[in-house]
Amino acid sequence: MTKRTTARRLLTLALLAALAAPALAHQGHSHGGTATVQIQGQDYKFVTPASVSTGWTTFEFGNTGKEAHHMQLVRLPSGMTQASFLAGLKENEGATLARVEMVGGVGMLLPGQSQRITVNLAEPGTYIALCFVPDAAGVPHLALGMAQTFQVTRAAGTAQAQPPKADLQVKLVDYGFELPGGVTITEGPQVWEVLNNGPEGHEMLIFRLAPGKTMDDVAAYLQKPGGPMPVIPMGGAQAVTKGHTSYAHLNLTPGDYLLLCAVPSPTHQGAPHAALGMIRPFKVVAKTAAR
Repeated sequence: MTKRTTARRLLTLALLAALAAPALAHQGHSHGGTATVQIQGQDYKFVTPASVSTGWTTFEFGNTGKEAHHMQLVRLPSGMTQASFLAGLKENEGATLARVEMVGGVGMLLPGQSQRITVNLAEPGTYIALCFVPDAAGVPHLALGMAQTFQVTRAAGTAQAQPPKADLQVKLVDYGFELPGGVTITEGPQVWEVLNNGPEGHEMLIFRLAPGKTMDDVAAYLQKPGGPMPVIPMGGAQAVTKGHTSYAHLNLTPGDYLLLCAVPSPTHQGAPHAALGMIRPFKVVAKTAAR
């Protein structure tokens, strides 16, 4: 994108620098009775079903390519086509994303990784799966063909699915992450409820600090990038519009992590929300240490 910020590009290029890292184990948890939809991310396309039913749906996104990918889902408003949407992104990413309904997705994953996300496809219509991650030359994957439409149709006579039970709720606000006070995050499979209280669209990307690195190293790298990134991508929940909730199915190991939102702000000249303060460290402890 012509107006993509340097900070956002650096954070996504971190995935490319970490390709030699071993893939994480499959991330999963109880689906709460929702339908499961498989989507593959290849270089450079998505493999999606042609049609999905409305309601709470669990998407399992697997990166089967050789580059890092994520999966952002959006619903287009009436009268907007995929071509006009992509043209708008090229002209002004933040303003264009503010015009569509962002319904979530899976955060950035390395090749071989997979993660589930449960989202509510409340309205029928045309949806698009997108990958904003840039290649080594800085070209976003969606500009290379990684944008795939599918239809969401209202299914009659089916039982209404319910979202999964959450172990933790994270509130997204302008511009920060609100976690329950005094909570201890322990290792293992878990479901995070991610609620956007807005008013802007937000995402919850998860990175683990590399061994021996601190938040000071992260801040220094963003000010003056060079050498290996001090963080390792761990997926997370892609952007949702205000009022939307998604459920990220995670499998966390002990260590130091950070939450980050890189969505460009339409009210701050496209600055990524992380540059406006939307970055927060947290720790995952072993179950024995939590007792």
